[in-house]
Amino acid sequence: MSEALDKFSAIPASQRLVLLLLLLGGIGAGWYFLFISETEDKITAERARTTQLNKQLADAKGIEQNIRRIEAEVEQLKTARNEMRDRLPEDAEIASLLQKIHGQGKIVGLEIARFERANMTPDELYVRIPVRMTLAGTFHQIATFFYYVGKLTRIVNVENIELTVAPPQMTAGASARTETAAVLEAKCTATTFMYRAPGAEPAGGQPK
Repeated sequence: MSEALDKFSAIPASQRLVLLLLLLGGIGAGWYFLFISETEDKITAERARTTQLNKQLADAKGIEQNIRRIEAEVEQLKTARNEMRDRLPEDAEIASLLQKIHGQGKIVGLEIARFERANMTPDELYVRIPVRMTLAGTFHQIATFFYYVGKLTRIVNVENIELTVAPPQMTAGASARTETAAVLEAKCTATTFMYRAPGAEPAGGQPK
């Protein structure tokens, strides 16, 4: 060791400086390749992984937003379906509807001489359920009755309306509420509908 130091001391100072610089450069290069370069490679790899994870996160958020949008659309469709079922139900049970129609006639002051359900008739996507009615009252009462029937949740079309002067027996029954206005007799058909699935067997007979 001392011999190496003696040889090094014998070298001119300028050459010793160059050797020291080369030695330090070699140590620095070794340090860089052994530690710094490896660390930078890890940093580069982590940056690439971070970019990939950010992309995956963005994709996941996009999927989540699509799921929420689809769920909202499904809820809207369910609401629309329920509203449509109220307007065009899938069964022929119309007892409550007939009670509403009959009750509405009484509320506006009509005399109801006939209230008869007729046979159902099938169409391509629905079944018609007609109810034949004979009513007596003033024009205003009859018009008000038709107006409120049209406002019912379930679809009800009033068709084949015939207005005539009421016969004496009907006039007498309605006279208590129609002292000044003329009493009319209204014959009409109130038709409601039932949904019929494509390919379903034709419906017929009296609705329940």
